[in-house]
Amino acid sequence: MSNRGSVRGPGQRQAAPPAWQLDASSTAATVPEPVQRVRRGVASLRRDVTLGGLALDGPDQQESPFSAGTSWRDMLRRATGIDLGPSKGSAHEDDLRRRIRTGIGGVFPVAVLNFKGGVGKTSVVEALGSTFADVRNDRVIAVDIDAGDLVERHGRRNPLSMADLLADNSITQYREVRAHTYMNSFGLEVLGLPDYGRTDWRLGRSGIVKAFSVLRKHYSVMLVDCVKAINSSVMDAVLPEARALVVVTGVSSDAVRKTRTTLDWLCNNGYRRLLGRTVLAVNNAGPDKPDRVVAKELEALSARVAATVELPFDRHVREGKEIGLDRLSKDSRRGYLELAAALADMVPGRS
Repeated sequence: MSNRGSVRGPGQRQAAPPAWQLDASSTAATVPEPVQRVRRGVASLRRDVTLGGLALDGPDQQESPFSAGTSWRDMLRRATGIDLGPSKGSAHEDDLRRRIRTGIGGVFPVAVLNFKGGVGKTSVVEALGSTFADVRNDRVIAVDIDAGDLVERHGRRNPLSMADLLADNSITQYREVRAHTYMNSFGLEVLGLPDYGRTDWRLGRSGIVKAFSVLRKHYSVMLVDCVKAINSSVMDAVLPEARALVVVTGVSSDAVRKTRTTLDWLCNNGYRRLLGRTVLAVNNAGPDKPDRVVAKELEALSARVAATVELPFDRHVREGKEIGLDRLSKDSRRGYLELAAALADMVPGRS
């Protein structure tokens, strides 16, 4: 008689569990090889993680055999050869990368701005630009017109700057432009301004127009780290060229108020159309979440733009040094993927 059911009658003994479900102390020969490989892999991972001194947070971390971005699925696959396939989060990130890789005809200029300083605008430019360059694997440039610390967040200053680029009327080839930029390990180039403490050179509207005319011939994505005075002649040259905007806001009451002023100014000065291609980047510069009042104001601001992306607090960004994508937290890295994908969706002609 078949014993397919799980209900036992009176006097019946419970069937012994399959051999592969026995305790680890059982004879290894009774355990199927795939299960043995998983067990060995888990033990190996525990040993490697212990020896690697991994910790969730702390200044004294030692080198680990696995990078910070390695998932347990990746580690299991490396240790056992068993591939469980992508997780839900990995599938989401794969889709974000697919959107970021969208074809761009010509150049896609993005202005990153806010009337408010100190909201992390420059760090957003650097991390966002590196994300674009890393995923797209084509020419991406960030242009500093704010004379801030973009060069420092990027890693190195090129002795040649935008002043040298604009002074040379013979520049036509990419290699000639490239001589004025510095590229980081993720493929992002930065064109900086000269050290204003050593020169009386100033960037004006005509300089912006000329720079755009040169750069648009050689890059697919161009991020502009804008001046805080968006009601200036310099921005009069930047905004008509922009195909999308990133308005960076902090989570303080003052930052939110200035962000609202920024959106109002755009609406009232002929750039209302750009709000349909604007991403609000809510940059958490500290570990604390916004209070209820600020959260409600941010929700109202979000309703005025095309998309909103939250960038979580990241200790690496907070350090104020060179930004490396491989040193960002997993959540932070995903936030920049979401920001880049939201912008890529705004590429003209994107279906």
